[in-house]
Amino acid sequence: MDKRSDLTCAATVRIKSAGRYPGIAIDSCPTREKGQYLGDNTVIGHAHMLLSGDLRLYKKAIEQFALSSSTCPGLMSVVPGNFMQEIADFSLQWPLQLLEYYCFSGDLTFLRDMYPYAEQLLRHFQAYDRGDGLLHEITDKWNLVDWPMELRDEYDFELSKPIGPGCHTVVNAFYLGCIQAVNEIRDLLGISYEEDLPRLRKRFLEVFYDPTCLLFTDAEGSRHHSLHANVLPLLFDLAPKESVPSIVDQIREKRFSCGVYFSYFVLKALARVGEHTLIYELMSSEEGHSWGNMLKEGATTCFEAWGKEQKWNTSLCHPWASAPVPLLIEEIIGLKPSKPGWKEISFSPKIPAHWEHFTLEVRVPSGMIRLANNHGQWTEDFPQQVRVIRH
Repeated sequence: MDKRSDLTCAATVRIKSAGRYPGIAIDSCPTREKGQYLGDNTVIGHAHMLLSGDLRLYKKAIEQFALSSSTCPGLMSVVPGNFMQEIADFSLQWPLQLLEYYCFSGDLTFLRDMYPYAEQLLRHFQAYDRGDGLLHEITDKWNLVDWPMELRDEYDFELSKPIGPGCHTVVNAFYLGCIQAVNEIRDLLGISYEEDLPRLRKRFLEVFYDPTCLLFTDAEGSRHHSLHANVLPLLFDLAPKESVPSIVDQIREKRFSCGVYFSYFVLKALARVGEHTLIYELMSSEEGHSWGNMLKEGATTCFEAWGKEQKWNTSLCHPWASAPVPLLIEEIIGLKPSKPGWKEISFSPKIPAHWEHFTLEVRVPSGMIRLANNHGQWTEDFPQQVRVIRH
C-alpha cells in the first residue's frame, strides 16, 4: 500500500496512550517560532489531547495565555516570552479552548479559576463596540483572518496595520462565538448573565448577510463573499437556516481556499451541519490545497502551508495543520465525550464505504478505548462503568 492508505483503503489509525507516543508539542514550530501561539492552540491542543491522552500541556497553555492578561486583558498571542504579538482572532478563541478542555477533562475547578479571565477578555473587546453590538477598528491587535495572506480568498477588508475603518465579518463572528462559549461556561458555573446574543445575532445578520445569494459578505458595504466570511457564521450557528445549503455549496466549490489553520474551522463547520461526506472528501483530497499535496511533496509532518512554495519560509513541522486528527476521530470514526471527562461516550461512526479496516486506540480520562473495524465487523473495548451512547 502507498503512504496514503491511512485515508483510503486500509484506513489504519493508531492513536496510542501517553508514554508511548508523546503527541505533539503545543508550540507552533520547534525551530523558527519556539513559542505557543494562541490561535494555533485551538487546533494543536485538540489534536494533542487525542494523540497523547495527556491533557496537561493543553491546560498549561490555556493558563499561561490567561496569565498574559497582566500585559493586556485581551490576551497576548504568544506565551511565554517577550514577543509582544497580539492577534484579535486568536484572543477570541481562548474561551473556546477553555470549554474544549473542560469537555475532555471535566475539571470544573479549573473552569471556575479561569472564568475571571474570560470576563476580562470580553470587557476588553467590548471597548471596540461601535454602539450597535458590532466591533470595529480593533487597533490594538492584528486582525489576521488567515495566514499566509495569499490564502484569505481575496477577503475584502483592509487588514494591514492600522486596520482599515469599518467593521468586518471574521472578527465579529469570532466575537459572537466567544460570547457563546463564555455564556456556556457561565451556565456550567451557575453564573447569571444578561442574554444579549439574540440582539447581537440580529445585528450581525443585518450588516453582513446578503439575502439575494444567501451568503455573508466580508465586511459592511462589501459585495464579496469569501470562504472565511461564511464558514464562521455556519460554525457558530449565526447563519439563517435557508443559507446553510448555499454556504455548504460554496465550501464544496471553493474547497480549501484558505490556509491550513483555517481548514480546522471549515471542517468543524461542515460537521455542525452533518456534511461528513464532504469532510472526508476534503481531508483525503490530493488537490493543491490538501494534506495529500503535503505527502506528495515529501511530508513526514504537517506543513505550515499546503505546499513548500506557498510561503517563503514555510515550516515543514507545523502542527496547526493537524485538523484531520480530531476530525477523523470525532466526526468520521464518531467518538466524542457526551459528558465532561468522557464519563459518558458518544459513538456515531460515519465510516466511508470503501474503508477495508482500521484500528484505533486512544486514552481518555475515563480509560482506554480500543476500536477495530474489519470489512464492517466491529471489535470494541470501552472503559468499564462508562455508558456509550450510540447513534
